[in-house]
Amino acid sequence: MTQRAETLYWLVPWAADATRFQSVIDALAADQNAPSFSPHLTLGAVRGDPPRIDRVLDALAGLMLEPKEIDQTDQFTMSLFIRFRTSPALMAGRQALESVPGFRLGRTFDPHISLCYGSPVGRVSMDNEIAALLDHPVRFDRLVAMHIPLPVETHDDVRKWRQISTHALAAAA
Repeated sequence: MTQRAETLYWLVPWAADATRFQSVIDALAADQNAPSFSPHLTLGAVRGDPPRIDRVLDALAGLMLEPKEIDQTDQFTMSLFIRFRTSPALMAGRQALESVPGFRLGRTFDPHISLCYGSPVGRVSMDNEIAALLDHPVRFDRLVAMHIPLPVETHDDVRKWRQISTHALAAAA
């Protein structure tokens, strides 16, 4: 398949929450001899030039989400992940992103943070740490634009990801 580039918009947890996820991601990546990646929840993708996203940022101010469950699939980029409950702010941010030129409809919006890509080798040894990720709501304080050549099917594809820009989310009013 020919590669194409898109700008993906990631919601990134604030430092305290990111640290909890990052330790699990790092351990699972090490067990797979795979690259680590930053914990993120993909809000959506845009083709073409990155658009103005002021409305998206406004809608996501103070975003905090409740973890819902641990899940696994055979899909490389959703092999092991924490799924989140939606919220009015999250859905408003998603709708604002959907309204920008070049928004790409993809798979059904399924808010989650992936813990690894590809079959998780060390999952059993990490079960307690993974389950602990469900214990607290997760606060998001940034929206990061990422250049990601598609498709993402291997760990080498993950190594090609590059951050384009970072946008701070306002704290809750």
